[in-house]
Amino acid sequence: ADVGRLRKNLLALAEARIVEEKTSNPGFYERLGVQDLADEGAGGVQLTLAAEQELASVIIGQAPSGSSDYSYARRAAEPTSWLIAGQFDLPKTGGEWLDRSLTDIPAERIESVTISHPGQGTLRLSRPARAPASSPDEAADSAASDSVLDFEVDGIPAGRELRYPGVTNSIAVALAELQLEDVTTRDALGSEPVKPVVARFVTTDGLVVEASAWKLADGTRITFLASGEGEAGKEADALNARLGGWVYTLPAYKTEQFTRRLTDLLAPK
Repeated sequence: ADVGRLRKNLLALAEARIVEEKTSNPGFYERLGVQDLADEGAGGVQLTLAAEQELASVIIGQAPSGSSDYSYARRAAEPTSWLIAGQFDLPKTGGEWLDRSLTDIPAERIESVTISHPGQGTLRLSRPARAPASSPDEAADSAASDSVLDFEVDGIPAGRELRYPGVTNSIAVALAELQLEDVTTRDALGSEPVKPVVARFVTTDGLVVEASAWKLADGTRITFLASGEGEAGKEADALNARLGGWVYTLPAYKTEQFTRRLTDLLAPK
């Protein structure tokens, strides 16, 4: 969850001040956006606070025209609506309440990538071997160039070449600043999902991240599994604790990188 957004709205609710009473007529609720959420076309967002039992439930409706400091509101179990002073930031969909950040592993940490399509071969990328540096300045220059390094592609057929220099870079940066669009439970994969395409990223310090791409009727979904030893193992445990057990929808341009084939990288014949 986006903890910052949750905190902002909880504080706004705690500090909200009633300005004036509005309608108690359900026929006018729609104008204020405070109708019950079960009603068709409901326009508000219901905030419910609960511990062992429900403590409070408030429907936050529209803001008056031209104002961001006030909102219409109604306690869910009561007929009276109110104009309240308070600044809320209330998305209408569940996905907008999420912390969208998934991973941030830059290309300079990536040692190799394999993308395996079940029964259809594997794309293999690897970091070019680096010649030993002859001076500290050369070592620094070499390290700085890692972020724009073109990865080598294994198994290019004779007479073929890559589409353009750096065509592999978009794959190498796939785990950098990676954000979700939506998330659901593993039930979304069904009881007998087809085998996924598995993209396996290995870092220079031993972290392994596998991104499995599951092709479903309504699009491709991604799951993650990390592993490693020592410090990389601690990082893997943290990633699994946060990402494991969930199925993610990613931006299309990112999903493409986890399912690339060798033919995608080659220039036309």
